[in-house]
Amino acid sequence: MIAPAPEVDTTGSVLVTGGTGHLGRDVVTLLKSGNRVRVLARTPGSDPQVEWVRGDLATGEGVAEAVLGVRTVVHAATLSPAARRGYLLPTDLLRSPPEVDVHGTRRLLDAASRAGVQHIAYISIVGVDRPSGPYMKVKHSAEELVRNGGLPWSILRATQFHWLLDRMLGKAARLPVLAMPTGLEAQPCDSRDFAAFVAERVAQGPGGLCEDFAGPELLTLGELIEQWQRARGNGRRLLNVPVPAGVARAAREMTAPGGRRGRTTWSEWLSTHRPE
Repeated sequence: MIAPAPEVDTTGSVLVTGGTGHLGRDVVTLLKSGNRVRVLARTPGSDPQVEWVRGDLATGEGVAEAVLGVRTVVHAATLSPAARRGYLLPTDLLRSPPEVDVHGTRRLLDAASRAGVQHIAYISIVGVDRPSGPYMKVKHSAEELVRNGGLPWSILRATQFHWLLDRMLGKAARLPVLAMPTGLEAQPCDSRDFAAFVAERVAQGPGGLCEDFAGPELLTLGELIEQWQRARGNGRRLLNVPVPAGVARAAREMTAPGGRRGRTTWSEWLSTHRPE
């Protein structure tokens, strides 16, 4: 039986998991102006406007402390080894670690319920309800936990972020030839644009499954790479790699031409960001 929630004034208090990542930093920056912001992090930062709690969703350390006195949780923490390293390995096609996205989400929901949290906003991926790989399946499992966790919820899905595409293309360009399925469709977005969408949802409260969020342009991967090469001064030869129809369909399902669109185009983002 869940113990009664403590009597604490939680007005305007927000916990952000994953608050030191690309998206998390952008969300924290926007929320600081009108909220008391707390961040759960394995390595706390130094921003004096943020309350830092040392912890780890994968182990449960600090989770109960982090949710105390919080009204809203923005759950942006995730674990994708491929995104971290910037390229895929064969093991990524077989398994994605569930320690943060599944086990950590379950721990967070349990602790948030006991603490009387009134809204959990979960950050997910466009197309995740039609998962085509292990990481997408892990994210879909986390969504189901949020839906059935007993707390008022929002699920906010975004397309691929510009920073991740830049990182992966930078790694791929170390090879003599860029061999890519150039005909695949993509609609990447700026994490800052999506962060504004997340902050808007925090202000409005639980919204269930929110409209998909995407960048302003629907492009082919070939067009994305050509723009990237011009911006980065990369002259590698681009070779098209044919893919099965199912792969092309999966890529198309990760776009959102009818959803909410950000403002920052891929070329605009490239012009204002240096490679990592």
